[in-house]
Amino acid sequence: MVLGYAADALWIIALAIMASASRQAWGRLPAGLRIPVALNPDGSAAATTTRGPALLAVPVLAFLAGAALVLARLWADRDPLLAVGLFALRATLAAVFALAHLRWLRLVLDRAAAKGALRP
Repeated sequence: MVLGYAADALWIIALAIMASASRQAWGRLPAGLRIPVALNPDGSAAATTTRGPALLAVPVLAFLAGAALVLARLWADRDPLLAVGLFALRATLAAVFALAHLRWLRLVLDRAAAKGALRP
């Protein structure tokens, strides 16, 4: 039970980090800029979109994954070993989502800065 609350707290912190970073990037990226959301192996943009869908995609996906894992908690709370395993999974995925989002935002901001497209 306590592990479930701890995992919830970690997930909320990860979502807050992603939302805060997206908010900062939103203010620095101009509205019409095409943002890469997928990359080819050579580093070129495979798919681009506007800043709204691009900045919200990973936080929304993380929220949906977290909601699914909360439902799995109902099942895992019956067995202490499953509860520990689910806690480890939730804690790891929260960190992975947050770090992946921050790394992607760094790439987007660096590319926009190289083009001279960032707002101060």
